[in-house]
Amino acid sequence: MEKTAQLAAFEAKMQTEEAPKIYKERAGVAEFSNAWIKEKMGLRQFHLRGVVKVGLEARWACLTYNICQRIRLCWKPQRLAQL
Repeated sequence: MEKTAQLAAFEAKMQTEEAPKIYKERAGVAEFSNAWIKEKMGLRQFHLRGVVKVGLEARWACLTYNICQRIRLCWKPQRLAQL
C-alpha cells in the first residue's frame, strides 16, 4: 500500500522534537472530555440508530459538556465573589 502525500507529511512532522510533545498535550484535553461524557452522562453507546440521529445525540452530549464546563469555569467564581 502506497503512502499518500498527507500521510507522508504527517510522518515527517512527527519526526520533529516538538510534535510528539504537542500531541501528548492535546491527548489529555481530548481524552478528558470523552471520559466525562462517558462517565457523567453514561453515553457509552448511542440510544438512537442512523447516522443523522447518532450525530445529533453526539452533538447534544458535546453541547452539554461545553455548557457544564462554561458554568464551572466562569459562573461559579463570579458567584463566589459576590458572597
